[in-house]
Amino acid sequence: MLNKKDRILADIPTYSICNLHDNDTDDVVVVSLKPYLLSARSVVFPHRHSFYQVLYITHGGGRHIIDFETYPVNKGVVYFLSPGQIHEWDFDENTDGILINFSASFFSTFLANSNYLNDFLFFSSNGKHSVISFNAEEGIEHIFRQMLDEYALCKENYTDIIRALLLTLFVLANRKIEAGNKHKDPYLFRQLLTFEKLVDQHFMKKRLPKEYAELMFITPNYLNAICNKLTGRSAGEFIRQRILLEAKRLLVNSAFSVSEIAWQLNFDNNSYFSRFFKKYEHISPEDFKKKK
Repeated sequence: MLNKKDRILADIPTYSICNLHDNDTDDVVVVSLKPYLLSARSVVFPHRHSFYQVLYITHGGGRHIIDFETYPVNKGVVYFLSPGQIHEWDFDENTDGILINFSASFFSTFLANSNYLNDFLFFSSNGKHSVISFNAEEGIEHIFRQMLDEYALCKENYTDIIRALLLTLFVLANRKIEAGNKHKDPYLFRQLLTFEKLVDQHFMKKRLPKEYAELMFITPNYLNAICNKLTGRSAGEFIRQRILLEAKRLLVNSAFSVSEIAWQLNFDNNSYFSRFFKKYEHISPEDFKKKK
């Protein structure tokens, strides 16, 4: 029997690959966007996945809402989504692209390092680097077309070719992010990324900057200085924003009460959670839930 925490999480619509597409393998799907939307109409509403998703826009417009942040839809944009992120689409009628869904285990037999995907900045669950624009000269569309063809033809070892092409895409995307941060001190930038990953892993239980500083073998003041220098935000604000993001994810897609969600997020009581949420979001959890 599920305990209360598990029931809260289970109530959020979470799609698996086989829920959304009739495919021969549960590990990967590569399809054109338009027919995918026709066959899975529920995906335009807020939901989350148990798999990774990569979407490339070939033409069209609209908006893509990822974890409550709205991004424009334009040709050449790639959206990277990690398991657990909440998103919804509002595309113009003529929008098309190429969509790839793959499971966390898709690379397990292909890579010696099972955590390799976690090293890519765009697969951080905070979504900070999940939207990347490419120029036509960068050849990204060719990579997506190759994957689409391989999936459609299903020739021998086609999944290995898709894996290799995906890794090529990931490396190129990561290079583009790092190139955009060249002006930042490389050591400090890596420290910031380490902090962000640690917050993703431990925010449910560790709420103080000093707890993360200990994990990084630096002082709390130094951690705060890094965050302020590179982002203009304090370490404490990073932690708060991650807690608030998870709170919003639960509120928008859960039938459970605010008090149950407060308990899931390890707040001592509902009143404390409500004060915390309203202080930083300027709206009560109850009103946020109704609004969404």
